[in-house]
Amino acid sequence: MEEREFDGRTALVTGGSRGIGRAICLRLASSGARVAVNYAANRRAAEETRDRMTAAGGRAEVYRADVGDRDETGAMFDAVERDLGPVDLLVTNAGIARSADALTMTAETWHEIMRVNLDGTFHAVWRAKDGMVERGYGRIVCISSVLGLVPNPIAAERMIAYGTSKAAIIGFVRQCAAGLGPEVRVNGVAPGYVATDMTADVSDEAHARLTAAAALKRFGRSEEIAELVHFLLSERSSFTTGQTHVADGGYKFVP
Repeated sequence: MEEREFDGRTALVTGGSRGIGRAICLRLASSGARVAVNYAANRRAAEETRDRMTAAGGRAEVYRADVGDRDETGAMFDAVERDLGPVDLLVTNAGIARSADALTMTAETWHEIMRVNLDGTFHAVWRAKDGMVERGYGRIVCISSVLGLVPNPIAAERMIAYGTSKAAIIGFVRQCAAGLGPEVRVNGVAPGYVATDMTADVSDEAHARLTAAAALKRFGRSEEIAELVHFLLSERSSFTTGQTHVADGGYKFVP
């Protein structure tokens, strides 16, 4: 396919202001997509992401919404469609990772993680799906985590809610692919440990243990995850749907 294969397409990336989300935005813009950058709190980071795309000749806008809130998500889609056009490419990347001890984790912590990670994925996909089916074209990638497939060996007892939310996303991808095809393809990406703000507080000891356990002996780069997302949205993956692709540097070999 041509490098500008997303010319005329509108992409929405939730949690697009920093880290993996930012890298995804930049990669899609480089292929010609009009990009809507969603953020929850850090407008400055979202605007920096937008400015990098517009400086390269792309078109992008920023939109604040708490994706865990259905009404805010719907209002965001309304604004994106007004400004940039119907959403053809959706990446649900917004999420939170909170460590909570298994013996003392509260129901409030559980529900907040599920609200953002799982409900936030659902709200965005459910708002996008009808238009995609009606137009006969839609590509969705949901960001999960390798911890949705295997427990964290260093702190499994502190990541129960997070890992469960990411496992649920993997199941959601499968069900949506079956239910929304053939017009809409839905896939997932399960990153391993990637050098982002979210992993910046990993201790030196934990970093050494995690990299030693990976076949590639390093953390990933946001751009590497963005490249995989781009592939799954493109027609180079035209026979792929319902799959969650692990990108973890060989940290855990899972089917």
